Amino acid sequence: MFDQMLKMMESPQAQEMMFKMIAQQVAKVPPERKEAVSRVRVTFKKRERSLQIDIGRSDNEEVESIIKQSVTGFCEMASRIYHSMGFDVDVYE
Repeated sequence: MFDQMLKMMESPQAQEMMFKMIAQQVAKVPPERKEAVSRVRVTFKKRERSLQIDIGRSDNEEVESIIKQSVTGFCEMASRIYHSMGFDVDVYE
């Protein structure tokens, strides 16, 4: 089942649909929050067997809250995906 989900998300049409949904939600955000988000640098360091994501800090409390929630949600989702495939998963704070 997970293989089917991955294959589905590999399709350009599925990715485009997902990004379109995100863009629709972002369009509803107040301009000052969009501006605050645009000042935060996100860096992905992709290696052969690892991925590191570094997210800068924001001077906007709402954006800081969004960052914390997204990191928590992404970590939970990724760990559950690997666990559901049978991997032994550890999450460190």
